[in-house]
Amino acid sequence: MLPGAALSHPGFDTRQRDTGQQALFPTEDLIIPETLRTMRKAVAAIHAIPIKAEHAQSLNSRRLFDACIMIAQIDFRKRGPNALERVKSESLMPVFETRITDLARLAGIPGKNYQRIYAELDRLFEMVLRWNIIGEGAQVEWEMKSHFLSSLGYGKEKKRGLIRFSLHPSVLEIVLEPSNWATLSLQAMEGLGTAASHALYQNVFRYVNTNSKLTAALPTATWIELLLGHSGYVEDDSQEGKRVVRYADFKRRVLRDAMERVNNNPALGYTIELKEHKSGTRVSKLQFRFVPKQSHSLGIPLTWPADVVAVLESIGYSSREIEDMSQARSYEEVAESIMRLKDAEARLRMQGKKISSKKAYFSGILANVASGASLDELDDARLEQEAQAQEAQQRAQERHERLRGEFEQHTFAAFAQALFGMATEARAGLLAQFEASKEGQAAAVFVAKGWSPKNRPALSVLRKWLKDNRPQVLDGLLPSPHEREFEAWMAWRLDEATRA
Repeated sequence: MLPGAALSHPGFDTRQRDTGQQALFPTEDLIIPETLRTMRKAVAAIHAIPIKAEHAQSLNSRRLFDACIMIAQIDFRKRGPNALERVKSESLMPVFETRITDLARLAGIPGKNYQRIYAELDRLFEMVLRWNIIGEGAQVEWEMKSHFLSSLGYGKEKKRGLIRFSLHPSVLEIVLEPSNWATLSLQAMEGLGTAASHALYQNVFRYVNTNSKLTAALPTATWIELLLGHSGYVEDDSQEGKRVVRYADFKRRVLRDAMERVNNNPALGYTIELKEHKSGTRVSKLQFRFVPKQSHSLGIPLTWPADVVAVLESIGYSSREIEDMSQARSYEEVAESIMRLKDAEARLRMQGKKISSKKAYFSGILANVASGASLDELDDARLEQEAQAQEAQQRAQERHERLRGEFEQHTFAAFAQALFGMATEARAGLLAQFEASKEGQAAAVFVAKGWSPKNRPALSVLRKWLKDNRPQVLDGLLPSPHEREFEAWMAWRLDEATRA
């Protein structure tokens, strides 16, 4: 529907906004990619946070927000590859229609109290959101304000139970990009009982498929707003911008509970660990690390046929990787990608060519399928080039992680040697200070095993405590840059190899 056109629908009670709303992200400044898939980034994300305190999102509000996005994505997948291009070039604003029963089911809202769903949808219609595009370096590249829904209609009489809604074209371009809005597991969403835990899962598990198994390190204020929206834990400061207050209270009352609910969810194959980045004594950024569950999770969905799993294993995917895939992709996307891989193999075989890495090639096909690409849009030469690049990147990542491990071993050995080379009285005094600290008390189970160069857990906690609380002492124990800094160690290692 063109902007400015009437939104009167027979049989619907419809509310609408001025459709001449300014574009969310100015096209003269931000280059909009030609296809959805070109906007995909490994760790980039888009956040939407209510501006007003009275619009703080409840659990059901967040669920309905996600459900509306999924309805738009499902609808556009049926419209063909040119549908989004028309939205951009012609400023079309399609109207989506669904039954309230289907909307409630998709949102995972139990019961038949549909009046509360209507009330939450009304709140979504009124809500003004701050939209942030997060770049690969975790910086906010764009920040704009916009409503989520441009129109909202409820069916009357014979059409009772139907809901129609539309989104402004600039918002629609964003929500139709799968890399920005993770394909969230409905089974996992149903197991989260608070708005904060739902928001934590929603924003953290976008990063589960990254090689590093780490989220971006975002400012503490950003994470607080993602979980709570506008709250008393973040204040606007004319000098500092957004300033976090009472972080310890937020961590105790909100964050720990949300993490516990996510970590206890049996539908998820990972727990998440909090990593706090400090600027001086203040926690300036938060980051989350994915840790594979030791106990058995739900694993690969039972709806995935054994032969499909066998094909993925033959391509080179491990059981853990297949489980990760099942939490980020639908079975339909995976099955279609397998068929396209087989077709590509057949075409290349007739040309006397072969795929260099089936796993990387399949990953590229899956990313394209998830973004709604048609068979005509898949170019064998480009996919092969992307596969080779991905394979090279993976090898580089593995090499980097291996070198990181060697550096950690080097640093640990140097630290242990220096610590136990200290005078006995000086070392005993230092260890006594550590054991009296809260970090030392928390590590009592490791300390109880006795201080020795082989007690790696205790020494690791001690080294971190020294770094945070006694940096001069640590510098004295590790005086050489190659014992403290990875880049310096790399240069030292290369120099040593050259001399040898």
